[in-house]
Amino acid sequence: MPIAIAEEHLALADSVRALVARTTPSEVLHEALENPVPNPPPYWRAAAEQGLQGVHLAESVGGQGYGILELAIVLAEFGYGAVPGPFVPSAIASALIAAHDPDHALLAELASGDTIAAYAIDSGLTATRHDEVLIIRGEVRAVPAAAQASVLVLPVAIDSGEEWMVLRADELEIVERQSLDPLRPIADVRANAVELGDDRVLNNLSRQRARALMSTLLSAEAVGVSRWATDTAADYAKIREQFGRPIGQFQAIKHKCAHMIATTERATAAVWDAARALDESGDSHYEFAAAVAATLAPVAAQDCAQDCIQVHGGIGFTWEHDANVYYRRALALAACFGRAAEYPQLVVDTATSTGMRGIDIDLDPETEALRTEIRAEVAALKAIPSGPERDTAIAEGGWVQPHLPTPWGRAATPVEQIIIAQEFSTGRVRRPMMGIAAWLIPSIVAYGTDEQQQRFLPVTFRGQMIWCQLFSEPGAGSDLASLTTKAVKVDGGWRITGQKIWTTGAQFSEWGALLARTDPSAPKHQGITYFLLDMKSPGVEVKPLRELTGNAMFNTVFLDDVFVPDDLVLGEVNRGWEVSRNTLTNERVSIGSSEPPFLANLDQFVAFLRDGQFDQIEQNHAGRLIAEGHAAKLLNLRSTLLTLAGGDAMPSAAISKLLAMKTGQGYAEFAVASFGTDGIVGDESTEPGRWVGYLMGSRATTIYGGTSEIQLNIIAERLLGLPRDP
Repeated sequence: MPIAIAEEHLALADSVRALVARTTPSEVLHEALENPVPNPPPYWRAAAEQGLQGVHLAESVGGQGYGILELAIVLAEFGYGAVPGPFVPSAIASALIAAHDPDHALLAELASGDTIAAYAIDSGLTATRHDEVLIIRGEVRAVPAAAQASVLVLPVAIDSGEEWMVLRADELEIVERQSLDPLRPIADVRANAVELGDDRVLNNLSRQRARALMSTLLSAEAVGVSRWATDTAADYAKIREQFGRPIGQFQAIKHKCAHMIATTERATAAVWDAARALDESGDSHYEFAAAVAATLAPVAAQDCAQDCIQVHGGIGFTWEHDANVYYRRALALAACFGRAAEYPQLVVDTATSTGMRGIDIDLDPETEALRTEIRAEVAALKAIPSGPERDTAIAEGGWVQPHLPTPWGRAATPVEQIIIAQEFSTGRVRRPMMGIAAWLIPSIVAYGTDEQQQRFLPVTFRGQMIWCQLFSEPGAGSDLASLTTKAVKVDGGWRITGQKIWTTGAQFSEWGALLARTDPSAPKHQGITYFLLDMKSPGVEVKPLRELTGNAMFNTVFLDDVFVPDDLVLGEVNRGWEVSRNTLTNERVSIGSSEPPFLANLDQFVAFLRDGQFDQIEQNHAGRLIAEGHAAKLLNLRSTLLTLAGGDAMPSAAISKLLAMKTGQGYAEFAVASFGTDGIVGDESTEPGRWVGYLMGSRATTIYGGTSEIQLNIIAERLLGLPRDP
């Protein structure tokens, strides 16, 4: 999805995308590769009439009065169109000036498009004081759009610090240079004893905020490039045929495209959050959020542009193909960030000192009346002594899974669900633990008979019935529809024979959800029935399956002519795949939005870094892991907000699971590697042994609930529309 989520932001993105498509189509981009872009470019006046140069500037200077988030949305669309010329540098320069003084005299000219500005993130300029005058000397190399601008916002070393100053182009020597990206010209800027007053200093703009603004807005353009590369590669993979079928049907291409969209979505979430942080007055964690975006976005743009060329093959390596334009833009953008290693280091430094930016959902003030009502009901539950009586009250009140319809839930809207979760958390009222039952209950609610619901749901909601899921088999894991467990119809029920594997908690479970084939002649997704199995039934044998951790969370379950009565069929006979899809959907959303207790989480990893000593290479690696982990949480937040807006959260959940589990493995791999010879210690009462335990347990996380490879297929087919395997 784009940066935008809210309806008004989506409308803004649509309007900018239409302008870009109309004014800078592909032929304009290729013309700009050969001939200098006019200054101002042909689209400049149309953008000004649409208010884009001033979307983030105050109404008092002719702007639209919005913020950095809205500007980021605009710049992402300009990145998607690889728009030539000085628009992005000028917008960033105006944002720097506005951060110093929202009513600065220059801003009216910038908002109207009458003046073009440029900026630099690093420079060799220094200032010395002589009486009341600052004398500026030095050089700034490779400044984007410097020759097209009449105003430049440049960092200058002053009084042992760094300040940004406003200089006029006619005060400087500007020497144009050949740019890697001809659509984004560059020039060296030299100051030869330029005399200026203190009024040119943007002294209300801190170095930290300046760099956060620049890196966030550059990141916004970068995710636009990344999104174009992903869309273009996927579109080509749908139509390009080799060996008699579309190349997008081959798993190698399908997975490459899925990785592209996952990388893009993660970077987009980070940019969205960084822009929001800069807009929130008093947020002290904007520097962390901006560093996360700068760690992820330029890498996403470059990697996806490269992969786009790879998917296109030889045609992608030609001068005439658009991939040439976007690859050059991605490389140029990466250079504009300065030294790439600085951003992961800043992520580590801020995370271990001032802390990470919180991930919270801010609800409309109109919801406060509802919150007050829910808070009172939670307080009443808390007044009941902890134990069976309270658990019963919580279950009967529909609080365990409030999204379910009454009487099992509260038919709670997404907003109500958020408030309920927040109030139970802040009120420290513990709801009964559902475990795997949380994935199965919605299927019983949706497909169960009244008798089945009354028999199983109340006791499960009270936390008094433990369930397991009997789906996977030795020959049917990710390809679940290939299951061979056989159910034969007999008088009053079914006789079931087969073997299940990877059954979590089966040795402790009283009941199980079981899939078995009831019509072997039907196509493999048909002829399957969903049963509710009493785990004490004759013929059920549970054998704990010891994992590489040494523990036995999983089990093999043997079914030897087990009788299951007709009244324990859930849903219709031979329609069990439909019921199982409901269960699996609940499973994947749950896994994607939580951190398993046996896997190291982001907070633990940051605490580990805070307490240890690591070299620069290790800190760079750690910074990338923190950025990835934080962005994975942001994906979950955006998924929730998308649900609140009435959208489909499942695609984001699939990406979140894919990325979060891999990053969780990375935390443990990093920690164990840092212990050196102590990495062999297996005693989990020690610090090395604890992380070794996390590492061993983490290997399962990219397998259960759908392997990473299956997740990549889901992402490629459902999000990018690539053809399914034959």
